[in-house]
Amino acid sequence: RSLQKWIKKFKMKKIIILCSFFFCGIIFSQTENEVRFKSGVELYNKGDYNEAINLFVKIINNGEHSDELYFNLGNCYYKLNDIPNSIYYFEKALKLNPNDKDILNNLTYSQNMLIDKIDQLPSNQLSDFINYISMFFSIKQWLVLGIVFLYFFLILFVIYFFKKDSNAKKNYFILSSTFFCLTIIFILTGVTKFENQKSNIQAIIFEKKIDFRTEPNYRSEIQFNLHEGTKVNIIDELDDWVSVELSNGASGWMESKSIKKID
Repeated sequence: RSLQKWIKKFKMKKIIILCSFFFCGIIFSQTENEVRFKSGVELYNKGDYNEAINLFVKIINNGEHSDELYFNLGNCYYKLNDIPNSIYYFEKALKLNPNDKDILNNLTYSQNMLIDKIDQLPSNQLSDFINYISMFFSIKQWLVLGIVFLYFFLILFVIYFFKKDSNAKKNYFILSSTFFCLTIIFILTGVTKFENQKSNIQAIIFEKKIDFRTEPNYRSEIQFNLHEGTKVNIIDELDDWVSVELSNGASGWMESKSIKKID
């Protein structure tokens, strides 16, 4: 029995030590990333953009992603006149923080440097309104708020259930119903936005000049060509080719190696 107890204690100690190392590793990794980020910002302010990029990329490779990180990378590449990379990282930052004015402004500056000026197809007012509303929060924020409202609904419904006064029951029922509706709206908006982003895969062209063809092969007819930095929507993929569509409705096939997906 004493031997079994000793083995159990030893196992517990081993688990505790492993957990300690694990949490210490997380804390150290976070601290290291924070130091790198601050150093990267300082290097950017000094005009050492390449070194700043190296530090920011190390943070990404370390598993951390944030709109601030992508925003600073976009700024670095813009200063180096690397427009495709600047647009790519501004777009990634915008996915995490859709309403940030600084990101939107700097993305516009980069887009003004593009050779190709692509018009947008007119859209209906209802879809524009829905997209406008969904842009207020990220997917995670919509879902988190939906869960918060769900908790409020459950609490208010329990109070309503146990209340005996008819007027109080009526008020709590109305409140709980309101929070239930908000829960449905917020969660559905988050899920819909997630599904739209999942089906609407966007990418940035990284070739100086790329031909758009009618079929996924070099023998097919060239329809038109575009230049680096232009954003496209991926419709289909076949081997080393992708079918893409532009915001003006034009579409064609191009080599997949020529683009980088905004994921």
